[in-house]
Amino acid sequence: MTQLFWFSAAVVIYVYFGYPLLLKLHFLGGSKPWHRGHDQPLISVIVAAHNEESVIESKIKNLLSSGYPRERVEVLIGSDGSSDSTEDIVRKFVADGVGLISFPQHQGKSAIQNGLVAKASGSILVFTDADCIVPVYALSCLVENFADERIGLVTGIPRYQNDPETSVAKNESVYLRYETWLRVEESKCGLLTMASGSLFAMRRSLWKPLDPNVGDDFALPLQVALKGMRIVLDSRAFVFTRLTQNRPDSMYNLKVRIISKDFRALMANPRILNPFRYGSVAISLWSHKLLRWLVPYFLLTLFASNTFLRHVPFYRVVLLLQLMFYGTALVGLCRRSHALPFPFSIPMSFCIVNFAALIGTAKSLIGRKSGRWKPVRKQSPAV
Repeated sequence: MTQLFWFSAAVVIYVYFGYPLLLKLHFLGGSKPWHRGHDQPLISVIVAAHNEESVIESKIKNLLSSGYPRERVEVLIGSDGSSDSTEDIVRKFVADGVGLISFPQHQGKSAIQNGLVAKASGSILVFTDADCIVPVYALSCLVENFADERIGLVTGIPRYQNDPETSVAKNESVYLRYETWLRVEESKCGLLTMASGSLFAMRRSLWKPLDPNVGDDFALPLQVALKGMRIVLDSRAFVFTRLTQNRPDSMYNLKVRIISKDFRALMANPRILNPFRYGSVAISLWSHKLLRWLVPYFLLTLFASNTFLRHVPFYRVVLLLQLMFYGTALVGLCRRSHALPFPFSIPMSFCIVNFAALIGTAKSLIGRKSGRWKPVRKQSPAV
């Protein structure tokens, strides 16, 4: 039990603190710069939309006002079985060169992206969500990186604009800053293997049709890395979005869907986890993704082994601290109308994410699907 306790504790500490320290100290590789250019190839902007009547017009106007040469931008909107006025709104912009492809049946985001890319003409594919605003220079910033032939995919950074914020949204913003820092460091060292679904671009020549049961922002970077190409993060290319999953239940459902899709994508490409073949990239994937998804299993082992060791004073104190932490999380979940102030709400969000990881990985392992993609645009104030 002592060995189980310390092994589980070591894994959890490594995932959240040890791995970031390795990145900061460049133990997994030094900085690997890349160059940018000013070529302006034809790009195809891919937007999957399901019942997006509240945001799609703003999105199209935003894309059409981009600083990238208008004649070099192809905008394709795929309506995923929309039952609202999404398609009618898009048709108003057909004269401006916006393409609408209507898919009568609701198929899911990845399936719609497959259909849109099949119709795309650009040598660079840009994927972006319907509800985020792209700064006028962002597309140009992304494309500049492809002047380096080693670069296969470039990702931007989402920035949440939630005012007023619920505690769930506020904690997710804190987590996003931590996650962004990790990705920036990985990008510098040539270790990045993921993208932000809000905005990223890739070479058309590297495109491979998506399995409808995996997510584009992880499955596509994995394909790029497997082909020996590099994924980079351009901090100049950010998008403004609002975190609508701002309640514990909606955040949990979102995390389960994302984790189950991404876990399935990684398990479909296990060879990239081999450090003898892919070196530090494999170690990065183990550390940043796989072990993090498995943290809840180690947390359960840590707690269980701790209960058997409670007769020893040190372990009794640790058990008490664990009970206080999980108790605070439970209080946060129960106080829906009177949320705990930051940072006391952090245990709640930590437990939501890890319980979602537990369920998401378990669903993938037993072969259960994660459910159809249905964007959430409105959430009532809660915790």
